[in-house]
Amino acid sequence: MNHRNLLSNLHYCGLVRGSRRNYHVFEGPQFFVVLSPRPGGHGGNYHVIERQALNYILSRVGGNRSITTKEVRDACRRSKFLQDRFAVLNALYALAGIKKARITSMRGQSLVFSVSKGAV
Repeated sequence: MNHRNLLSNLHYCGLVRGSRRNYHVFEGPQFFVVLSPRPGGHGGNYHVIERQALNYILSRVGGNRSITTKEVRDACRRSKFLQDRFAVLNALYALAGIKKARITSMRGQSLVFSVSKGAV
């Protein structure tokens, strides 16, 4: 993956307020980037999610009003894009950043999402 090309043509989509951090979502031609800055302002992490992964999630669980990350992972278990639970969580943050999902509540330690229908 060429990070120079990856980060060159990004469009800011929105801010998602998670339980512990804020996540900034950027859109590229064929992918989304979820950036989570550290609270002190120095450094942070970013995750790349392919557009096809978001469309796969929407096709499998779109229209659900109360779904956790574990339930999304169980529904999308056969996807080559979503290998672990953090990839699913970052994909849900990306969907929330483009207004195709929203965080509705917390169930124990898990975030509960409401996912819209349609494609990205």
